[in-house]
Amino acid sequence: MQIDFTHCPGGVADKDELHPSFFSDTALAVQRLRQLEKAGFSGVLIDDAGGLLANMDLASLALRSTQSIGVLVSHWPGIVAPVVAARQFAALDQLGPSRLALRVPPSRDLRETNDDSGLVATLGRTDEYLTLLKRLWSNAQPFEHEGLFYRIHGGFVPMKAAEGAAISLQLGGLSGTALKIAGRHADRFELPAGSFDETRRLIERLRAAAEPFGRTRRIRFSLPVLAGEGDQAWQLGIVPEQAVAVLASFVELGVSDFIVHGLDDADAIASFGHQVMAVVRKMFRRPTPASPRKRPVALRQVV
Repeated sequence: MQIDFTHCPGGVADKDELHPSFFSDTALAVQRLRQLEKAGFSGVLIDDAGGLLANMDLASLALRSTQSIGVLVSHWPGIVAPVVAARQFAALDQLGPSRLALRVPPSRDLRETNDDSGLVATLGRTDEYLTLLKRLWSNAQPFEHEGLFYRIHGGFVPMKAAEGAAISLQLGGLSGTALKIAGRHADRFELPAGSFDETRRLIERLRAAAEPFGRTRRIRFSLPVLAGEGDQAWQLGIVPEQAVAVLASFVELGVSDFIVHGLDDADAIASFGHQVMAVVRKMFRRPTPASPRKRPVALRQVV
């Protein structure tokens, strides 16, 4: 089973922006990106408060500075027109084919409730936006579109690979509408921090939402974890065996991707890669499943 770990610079999972020190110095950023790659991280999250243009620049830096690490870029639908966004991401995809992924986070302005008409409209726009992006990344000829939120005349992205842009989508959400959209579009579903039972129930809900689209087993699940924060570096704050036990328990629920917060120190990055990531991956490369483990009592590293 493939287990992926994505590094989130900054350390705090519920903020809208990255810690500026990671990318403010280009030379340092390149050094840290290569450290992440050497440590075995699968990807890095680009989620700058400067918006799409800043994120695109940082994603370009990450793709050009590394050989294999994936780049997960946060992007809120509606910031720019679908054709503009599709062309920008397709151009980035050519810098690192199959290494670019698009993360569509919940709206900054709305809270998810089942009866919020504003939310329904926002999610409807997201659905149409993602449908258009995927069509623009794959179509061989210009097309016309007139929908509830977007009109496109001669929609086409000329600068893309012959087989189309291979850009995966990561979505999240809790409402029924959000899950339906994720079931239709998501390659990865971003789970909120929660208990084992909450995580299991949400995975089951998403798989049910994906069933009408024939995608029940095609969606991977991603979970945020907090490995350290502030002055409490990874090796000072958490016992590796505890982290391995917690992550392995979530893998057994169906989680295969982890977004790791709190590792900006080079030694912490290397230590986490060697003592946690490598161990978890080795556990699930075994031909036969390991014996069931008891649930850890403390979940303090899951944010």
